[in-house]
Amino acid sequence: MRDDPGGHQRSIVRSALPDNPFQPVVAQGRRSGHFRARPIACFEAAILMVDWFNNDRRRRPRPRDRAIDEAKAVIVERFFRDDMRQVYYGRQIEVALENNYFHWITKRALNELAASREIIFETDESKRYSPHFYWPRRHRYPRRQIAEIGRLVAEFSEPNFTHALGQHGEMLADIGFADIGFRILGRKVREVDGRQWMRSGHDLDRLIVREADGVRYGVEIKNTLPYIDQAEFETKLAMCEHFRVRPLFITRMMPRNYIYTVVRAGGFCLVLGNQHYPLMADDLARRVRSRLNFPVVSIRQLPDTVLNRFLDWHMSHLP
Repeated sequence: MRDDPGGHQRSIVRSALPDNPFQPVVAQGRRSGHFRARPIACFEAAILMVDWFNNDRRRRPRPRDRAIDEAKAVIVERFFRDDMRQVYYGRQIEVALENNYFHWITKRALNELAASREIIFETDESKRYSPHFYWPRRHRYPRRQIAEIGRLVAEFSEPNFTHALGQHGEMLADIGFADIGFRILGRKVREVDGRQWMRSGHDLDRLIVREADGVRYGVEIKNTLPYIDQAEFETKLAMCEHFRVRPLFITRMMPRNYIYTVVRAGGFCLVLGNQHYPLMADDLARRVRSRLNFPVVSIRQLPDTVLNRFLDWHMSHLP
């Protein structure tokens, strides 16, 4: 019999797994003879990541996180049991589990499962974006599904479309700023009050101010499925500190340790949950939702409830 080093974790989580692999997951732990539900991704892990992340702004190799083994167990039971016959795009699994695990935890877990041949992995390095595909060991005919998913990924990864996604995200933010009383002072900002940013070629997407109180924010807008790149995140925070403005990140999703770091810097993260496609791409958004279960929608403006989260926070943190 083949050893199964992750078997004990899988037995723990099996009863907690939903029938639909894209529903949120909880793990179960025993306490005083009773089971209780708890989120798999622990906030303590986020705090440890912050300590690592803020160490003189120098990256160090991340220590192995125990959540990787939990994630491996969940991934196998939820997506890759031997009786399953489905191919998955790597980003699809990262997004499906993001309420429970950081993207990098899920990616590391997938890499380890593929390296140990517990699941099958393939990538297409001929593509600029190198899509990663995974499927169960006993799935003998994955090619049609790989081709189907690959065509869809190619469609939303096309450079002109990704540029349109960025523009649409900025347009939604601009409309929202006006709706809650903020004025745009600048776009592609590299200088504020005579202070120039010279350390890199980066800029801030927007500089905004609320006329009623004069508080200014340096804004970064990311209408993407993955998190903002860590190096870019560090740079944008440093720019806001240099310009002496509050940081504001508007993103589809943000890891908790990033949010914690922004809050410590006196700023705010407006996490939207959805990626927003231009109205002309509504059919593509529908197909992406249907095939990959990605949280993508086409809207004309951000809901008032979303904008008011930022406005309420702003009003409660006036100097």
